[in-house]
Amino acid sequence: MRRLALALSAVLSLHAAAVHAQASGASQLQTVSLGAGQASQITLAGSVRDVVLGDPLVADVSVVNEHTLVVLGKRPGMTSLMAFDAQGRALVDRRIVISETPDDAVTVQRGVVASSYACSARCSKLSGADSAAPAPTTP
Repeated sequence: MRRLALALSAVLSLHAAAVHAQASGASQLQTVSLGAGQASQITLAGSVRDVVLGDPLVADVSVVNEHTLVVLGKRPGMTSLMAFDAQGRALVDRRIVISETPDDAVTVQRGVVASSYACSARCSKLSGADSAAPAPTTP
């Protein structure tokens, strides 16, 4: 009987811990990370009526249709995005993080000079010092 009580106590403790972990995980904001000039689509579970953006200098949001939003990164920073349906229920609550360079950019550090590149089959320079070599000097 004592073993049954201990087993039941352990099961209930584990269940309570799982419920707490699930509840705390649900309260964490999802993050959308973009580079300046990049866009990301957010699909909503319901029909959107109102959209709130914390800092319109950092990002912009467009309503494509009643179930789709597009977030555009404008300048480095962080803001929040919320969307609500006609009854005032939250459809989305996201943290928007805009960086100067995209997450998939490659940065090359040469001494104190950093240059960032976007690469696929070829690389294109995003920012940094001029890639031209200095002119040779004659002795």
